[in-house]
Amino acid sequence: MKKIFLICLVLAAAEMSAISELEKLFLKEAVTPEAKKTTKEYFAKRAQDYKDLAVKYEGLSKQPQGGKAASAEGTQKKYKKLSEDSLKEAEKYQAEADKL
Repeated sequence: MKKIFLICLVLAAAEMSAISELEKLFLKEAVTPEAKKTTKEYFAKRAQDYKDLAVKYEGLSKQPQGGKAASAEGTQKKYKKLSEDSLKEAEKYQAEADKL
């Protein structure tokens, strides 16, 4: 049981980092101008996707969800946190795109 818990914990920690191992490989292997351009476009697109997602979550946090006040407040906080997390991810991707 402990092994399963540890494996799940490791997998969850790996998912927390915005940039995956494959994307890190893209960055490492981008040496030609064309590869750098393509990689920069990819990271800029991912940053924009996260920004769009943040806007969506921000809108959901302001919408009335119905139900009890405590439940609605919890839902509002959840969407607000998701919006903030998405903006942080967008910043990470944009920073990588700017490095190229």
